[in-house]
Amino acid sequence: MKTEKLGARAKHLDEPYLPLLQEIDFTPVFIIGDRRSGTTLLYQLLAASECFNFVSAYHIIKYEELIFNFVSKNESHVKIELDRLFEKLNLIDRKIDEVKISPDLPEEYGFILDRTKDREPKITENNFSLFLEICQKIQFISDRDKLLLLKNPWDFSNFIFIKQMLPKAKFIFIHRHPVYVINSQLKMARSLLKQQNIYAAMLCEPYRHLFEKPLQLYVCRFLFSTLFGMGLRNITKAAIVTRSYFLRNIDLLPKTDYISIRYEDLCEHPDSNVMKILSFFGLEQKSTLTARTLLAPRPLNLLPEVAKNSDRICDQLQSYLSYLDYSLSL
Repeated sequence: MKTEKLGARAKHLDEPYLPLLQEIDFTPVFIIGDRRSGTTLLYQLLAASECFNFVSAYHIIKYEELIFNFVSKNESHVKIELDRLFEKLNLIDRKIDEVKISPDLPEEYGFILDRTKDREPKITENNFSLFLEICQKIQFISDRDKLLLLKNPWDFSNFIFIKQMLPKAKFIFIHRHPVYVINSQLKMARSLLKQQNIYAAMLCEPYRHLFEKPLQLYVCRFLFSTLFGMGLRNITKAAIVTRSYFLRNIDLLPKTDYISIRYEDLCEHPDSNVMKILSFFGLEQKSTLTARTLLAPRPLNLLPEVAKNSDRICDQLQSYLSYLDYSLSL
């Protein structure tokens, strides 16, 4: 398939090497969960097991030169330079969740998809060739015998399409109580819109350019504000849509193709849950790193507007809460 062009970034160092990808095969394993539901933690834990290839911050920021750096044996040097840039910019963590930043931090492939002219951060027919290129690039420069672990919350309500396009795909679903997801999403949106997050801007082109468009930025801030309950209403509506999609479609997947865990259970018993997932895929943990070393407890304080409306949110998502054995109220 012909690779999507990335606008002005299309002329990149990897261009001469793209024919090398034609015979590269991969078996994708998707972490499927809403934003702020624990997908990053799970991605980090599974990547630390050394059982998977994965997409990193380095892969996203230096996407146009990945094969070139690999073939020229320059990858380590470029990562060191990227690490120095993080240090120069005083980028220690992602700010929105205190996750430490490094070139090897597992990140979302949606940041690359979002660079196309269609501005779609999830997998579609239009950008599927680019998605294949992403996967083949990562597999080409990594251990080709490993499964390819992928994460992109924008694809939470897209897993049936993914399965149709990639019949070999397997899924790891992660869920978190939606009241806390909504609370965290509101905090994240307001933090990202209040002032530009430099690390997020390095990964996400549309977000970087948003701060060059004052009117559009104003509208975004309004949509996630406390005015008229706008932010809570918009995020709750999106939560209902995505959870409804999950409930309608989860039984269409063969049970041999997916495993589900809850974020709360992962935090309480991280090592056993990681082992459960690895066992599902017939894998054995290669790293001696224990899962708890990546866990940093954070307060679960609810925003006043979320606390006030928590019962209403639970009522609207009753079927989803029941399916996952969550309490129907906080």
